[in-house]
Amino acid sequence: MSEPLTSLLPHPVGEPASSFRSDSSNLDLIRAVAVLSVFFAHLNDIITRRYSSLGWHFAQMGVLIFFVHTSMVLMLSLERTKLRGRALFGSFYLRRAFRLYPLSMCCVTFAMILSRAPQLDATVRHWRWTEYISNMALTVNLTYTDIMVGGLWTLPLEMQMYLTLPLLFLIGRARPTLVLVILWVISIPVAILQPHVSGRLSVLGYTPCFLAGVIAWKLSLSAPRRFPGWLWPAGFLATWPFFLVAEHDNSMSYRWAFCLALGLSIPHFREIRFGPLRAAAHLIAKYSYGIYLSHVAVIMWSFGLPVPAAAKWAVFLLTATVVPVMMYHGIERPMILVGQRVTEAIWNRSS
Repeated sequence: MSEPLTSLLPHPVGEPASSFRSDSSNLDLIRAVAVLSVFFAHLNDIITRRYSSLGWHFAQMGVLIFFVHTSMVLMLSLERTKLRGRALFGSFYLRRAFRLYPLSMCCVTFAMILSRAPQLDATVRHWRWTEYISNMALTVNLTYTDIMVGGLWTLPLEMQMYLTLPLLFLIGRARPTLVLVILWVISIPVAILQPHVSGRLSVLGYTPCFLAGVIAWKLSLSAPRRFPGWLWPAGFLATWPFFLVAEHDNSMSYRWAFCLALGLSIPHFREIRFGPLRAAAHLIAKYSYGIYLSHVAVIMWSFGLPVPAAAKWAVFLLTATVVPVMMYHGIERPMILVGQRVTEAIWNRSS
């Protein structure tokens, strides 16, 4: 009988492990706040039909929180696999593909079908096949293609950053935190130069944001969690002014500062113990990917119905709840499990 994937290569004796677990309530809270920030910012802008500066700040801040959270969580995931060499890289890329692509591809395909169906509303855009392919591949920033699904612009950045995360994990595991801090410092001038080189390299502009999550993971290997869990919401909130004071037209430096402040804060707080908050954060975090991909379409459809305002709100609340749950249990979770099985089959066979 072949051994399980996680035991192909043993974890070196004495190697430090993060104090964070995969079911961390603190990390759940971060992810829940991220998706809710984007959700309510777009809700306000769509139903009021006017641009809100505060809404823009919260929507962008939610995305930045996602970037920091994702990097840290994926470092924890790489740590738990205990893999080495080709298996570390291959299993990571394959699992991420099964995690990210199926749901986004379904949403993009739905948008494509909707755009080609007979429409009563002439404002619905008729998407071209080249746009569809680029959205399906999550390469819209590389091809200068408009996004077909609200919020999808961040996913190509995540996919492109994923290419470097296993390498950053190896660097961070074997070297002092100072090395990662130096990489963060080096990433700043690179990010500043990026717009002057090519818009297709936009991921470089956000590299300091992703690196902040890697630094958070590295600190969690050794930093004592001195502060009580009940203080974490306040500690989290204290980082927000780093971005909320940003100028709309010159906000990148504020983004980098906010992400670093958040990354440096996370490792020092013990886990939240308040049951209702833990449960709510976990529930929202669980369905956050579906919420993120569906919320713009749900809001626009619900409030575009030719029914009274009360009925619009009722339809919106029902749809905004049901759709992400269906997306998770119907597509997202099954494909995650398929990715796990495929990954284990490949590396068990190669062992």
